[in-house]
Amino acid sequence: MNMPSDFAVHVNGTEQAVIADSKSLKAKLRRSERAERIRAMLLIFPLLAFLLLTFLVPIGSLLMKSFRDPTVSQELPHAAELLREWDPSSGKLPDEPVFNAFGQDLLTAKGGEGVSRVASRLNYDEAGMRSLVMKTARRLGESGSGTWHERLTAIDSRWDDVGTWSTVKYASSTWTLGYYLKAFDFKRDSSGAVVRQPESERLYVSVFLRTAWVSLSVSALCLLFGYPVAYFLANIPARYSNIFMIMVLLPFWTSILVRTTAWVVVLQTNGVLNDVLIRLGLTKTGFALIYNRYGVLIAMTHILLPYAILSLYSVMKGVPNIYVKAARSLGAGPIRSFFQAYFPQTLPGVGAAGMLTFILAVGYYITPAIVGGPDDQLASYYIANHVNNTLNWGLASALASILLAGVLLVYAIFVRMTGGAGVKLG
Repeated sequence: MNMPSDFAVHVNGTEQAVIADSKSLKAKLRRSERAERIRAMLLIFPLLAFLLLTFLVPIGSLLMKSFRDPTVSQELPHAAELLREWDPSSGKLPDEPVFNAFGQDLLTAKGGEGVSRVASRLNYDEAGMRSLVMKTARRLGESGSGTWHERLTAIDSRWDDVGTWSTVKYASSTWTLGYYLKAFDFKRDSSGAVVRQPESERLYVSVFLRTAWVSLSVSALCLLFGYPVAYFLANIPARYSNIFMIMVLLPFWTSILVRTTAWVVVLQTNGVLNDVLIRLGLTKTGFALIYNRYGVLIAMTHILLPYAILSLYSVMKGVPNIYVKAARSLGAGPIRSFFQAYFPQTLPGVGAAGMLTFILAVGYYITPAIVGGPDDQLASYYIANHVNNTLNWGLASALASILLAGVLLVYAIFVRMTGGAGVKLG
């Protein structure tokens, strides 16, 4: 009579042991998986750190400099604080406390490099402000007695102008959209309203349009010349295609500066190309192919063509010829079978090649600078100029941020239209 009870106890004990063992195994499995994930993270940590320090941090710093500039607010803290309450649209000059605070801050900043930094920052917004601030700082101790308003205006009458103080007010804000306004050819007038730059001073919108047009033209030329070359390489025997592929890869083994300089030799008025054309009787004086848009398009297409060929070739190698043969066997001609059976299957490669060459062309600097003229420089030229020459890093950052946003927008539109076929990030 006791056996069933004893048997039930034994069974329950066995089930509990099995459950305990199962929980223990699950815990060990989770610990093992966690250890594997940690080891995997440690293996890729150097790469993540490298990307963080060389890619994400610089881009983040770039974006910050485009709308954050604390120069004036740090060097002229009291004047900046009081100017926040002043409204330039009233058409009236700031009150005397603002003149007083500005003069005192300028005297304090005069001991170091603060005056020079403030003068340069104000000059970014309004030409002539650097000379005004430096002149005022030099003569501030010689301005005699009287109110600060009288002392400043005695040094230079521009301190009695609402527009001058409007420039100081908007530059004294730590967070500013002034660089983006200038990048889109806008500015603030003396009342603080946002207006278009005078037509003679408008520059950057046309530069961005030129950059987009040149990049699109180069991408189209790369596809036009790269597609038949990639098709040829993908459809000839391997022993021949390998030889021609080396010729395609050969430009990668040569410096881009050397290749660009070589085009100067080839395209100049007395260069190799014009000599050949003159000898063939096609022209008597030669064509103007250097330091203009033609030279830029020719040189950039040559430099970016291998990228287009490789992108197209990688897709074409995966397209079986059976579809074209089937179309021909059903009565389609060679042209129709190509465009209806073969070409649609290579569209991912066309998209990848076009997008890759466009993105690379947008950021080109060396080639347009060497073979192009003054009206052929792309956005990267002006970014480099502001970084290295004018030292206006805020405007350079704004231009670079707009260029980056434009590339991301084009990529998003491309993905939206194609579903991302052929081009993926990562």
